[in-house]
Amino acid sequence: MRYMLILLLLLGFTACRDRIDTGPHAVHYGEDVCERCRMIISDKRFAAQLITGRGEAKKYDDIGCMADDLKDARKRGETPLAVYISDYNTGEWLEAGKAFYLQNSELKSPMGYNIAAFGSGEDMNASPFEKNGKAPGGLDALTE
Repeated sequence: MRYMLILLLLLGFTACRDRIDTGPHAVHYGEDVCERCRMIISDKRFAAQLITGRGEAKKYDDIGCMADDLKDARKRGETPLAVYISDYNTGEWLEAGKAFYLQNSELKSPMGYNIAAFGSGEDMNASPFEKNGKAPGGLDALTE
């Protein structure tokens, strides 16, 4: 009976330890640095992050930095557990695969990719940058 109790406790500790947080992690604006370009992440309108298979959060100052890093990871056969993009209007985290993207040189993102993400097509179309911008497609189009 004692051995059974010890086994159950060990299994319980192991199960708790192996849980990976796939939700968006906190970004400390003005402190955290971009995984790709190493610049300080300061503008939440363009922030992005991906959660690796090991549960590590890689944070980015520009959607384009994240897209380039994701392309490279896919070439290596790596697939992230989750990818998040900051909504341009609200700063809330969006699942990158569900976001609507707009590219316009007037957006002036930190690394010059000039891509913004929106939670809905209506929000994207209401943006003042929509007029002279282009919608490059979803996350897959950005990472091809």
